[in-house]
Amino acid sequence: MIKKMLSSLKMPKKYDVVIHATVLILIAFGTLMIVSTNAGKMGGLKTIAIVMMKQFVYFAIGYFLMTFFANKFRMNWPLSKFLFVGIIISFMLISTFFFKKVYGAYGWIRIGLGFTEVTIQPSEFAKVFMIIIIAVYIENVRKDNGDFWKIVRIPVVFFTVFAVILLCQPDLGTLVILTLIAFGCFLIPSHKSLRKRQKKSKILFLIACCGLLFLMSASGIKFVKELPIFSHISTRFNNAINPFVDPTNQGYQLINGLYGFARGGISGVGLGESIQKYGYLTQSDNDFILSIVVEECGIFGLLIVVGGYILILHRLFYYAFRAKSEGYKIILMGTAIYIFAHFMLNVGGVSGLIPLTGVPLLFISSGGSSLMAIMSCIGMSQSVISRIRRQGTVQTKGDKKRAATK
Repeated sequence: MIKKMLSSLKMPKKYDVVIHATVLILIAFGTLMIVSTNAGKMGGLKTIAIVMMKQFVYFAIGYFLMTFFANKFRMNWPLSKFLFVGIIISFMLISTFFFKKVYGAYGWIRIGLGFTEVTIQPSEFAKVFMIIIIAVYIENVRKDNGDFWKIVRIPVVFFTVFAVILLCQPDLGTLVILTLIAFGCFLIPSHKSLRKRQKKSKILFLIACCGLLFLMSASGIKFVKELPIFSHISTRFNNAINPFVDPTNQGYQLINGLYGFARGGISGVGLGESIQKYGYLTQSDNDFILSIVVEECGIFGLLIVVGGYILILHRLFYYAFRAKSEGYKIILMGTAIYIFAHFMLNVGGVSGLIPLTGVPLLFISSGGSSLMAIMSCIGMSQSVISRIRRQGTVQTKGDKKRAATK
């Protein structure tokens, strides 16, 4: 029984070792930094023990999901399975409105365990589902040359449902990432029925980028303030432009995050020696964890994070460009977009380059939902990579050496 359970945790043949090792290194480094940031909180050893236990459980579940999808994920699974999962995620998103707000948003299902509280953020799984549903429908419709609406109607329905719920929560950071994932995945396939709309979508994307630049101006902020549902967002745009306008209130978090970057310098102040984690940054183990990383580990800590991200993204794009199946390309590039979008919004926000969005730094920040979701995506990508390599589309150095010895 135990032997069977252990064998189920193995990765499939010809998976990408570089991605696997890099993910584990980033998670290990992130766990170390999460423990370090929580060392500054009340409760002492008890708090650290609870944090370590929760992180271990999140990692164990995430690793199981990664190996499960790596071994079991198939593009030809019945569509009814995906539709059922999408409906469950929709109900989970709606159920968050029955729990109390956190930082002004209904985004979490909260489960009290007496000695601690566990939270589930369904929107993280909505991102994974968006990648899968687009990939599966593109792959299936490709076989029978369906028209535009036959290809996109189900993904569009689920995206609209998710987007409306996220807008009502409101969780605009997650909505931006979900939109980038859906938009990026839509542009990948070369199906003839999609080409016209893909061209129009690229134009809309350029307009959106110009709109973002406008919103970063004084006129843009004034415009946002006049929209009732987005009035609180104008504060984040103001902070990105100049957080020192309101240093004791709205700009407080960002200023202290920037102090952490400045204090770290090249070598950092030493692991566990951060000052900013002692109440100056309320999200020191989540949104602002990069500030603590740089403060304690300096530029070397930053290089571990950035280098790890670059390695994973490079390998995902490497296989995506060599995949013959458009469904495979969407899984790989969708995962890459998911990772890059989180990195861009998190790092851009905590460094003051763009407004804060409250999204975690994947693999590094605390949070079980984000860790389990991204490890599921990595598992699906490894499943695709394994099939691509077994088909002989891509050969690594190891494959070439084995072929040469035969």
